[in-house]
Amino acid sequence: MKLAIQLVLIVASAFMGYLIYDSIDSKIELEKEVRHRKSVVIERLEQIKEAQINYKKVRGEYAKSFDQLKNFLENDSLIVVKAIGVVPDSLLGQEAKALAMGIIVRDTSKIAVREELFKDNFQQVVDSLAIIPFSGGAQFSINSGEIEKGKVKVKVFEVTAPYTEVFKGLKTDNEGIDMTQALILGSMTEPSINGNWD
Repeated sequence: MKLAIQLVLIVASAFMGYLIYDSIDSKIELEKEVRHRKSVVIERLEQIKEAQINYKKVRGEYAKSFDQLKNFLENDSLIVVKAIGVVPDSLLGQEAKALAMGIIVRDTSKIAVREELFKDNFQQVVDSLAIIPFSGGAQFSINSGEIEKGKVKVKVFEVTAPYTEVFKGLKTDNEGIDMTQALILGSMTEPSINGNWD
């Protein structure tokens, strides 16, 4: 009888040890996956930021939709200004004067956006730009507009990826992850183009 109880206790202890190990291991794996997913989504948001900055340079405002942004990336051009010549030491800091004297020349030309942005994998970036990674196809929400800050009108945009989409499929209950939060790029109330992870 004593031997049977000892055997049961050993098995129970081993099982409890396994459960504790599995719980710790699962928590570590979850934290690694959360960090990985955040970094991939942030990388996508940084691509959107780069596209929006260039869109504004050409159009004077930020894109309101991913269709506008994709159309810009695939079909529009950027204005490139090249300086030809060198400003002499005697005119350092007086570029306008050197320009007026003909010592330097500015050459303005257009270059297709696709030749300037995301050169390594342009079509892949464009095709996946609106999709939140790991979400199964859900799209970022995007908005743009204009606010008044210090009596100055400022163009703004915001792109949001809810944690419910970023961490879709992960067991986040009781793991300290607030699923009501989101990764947000830009702001519709402040003149900021940074992300809330900066």
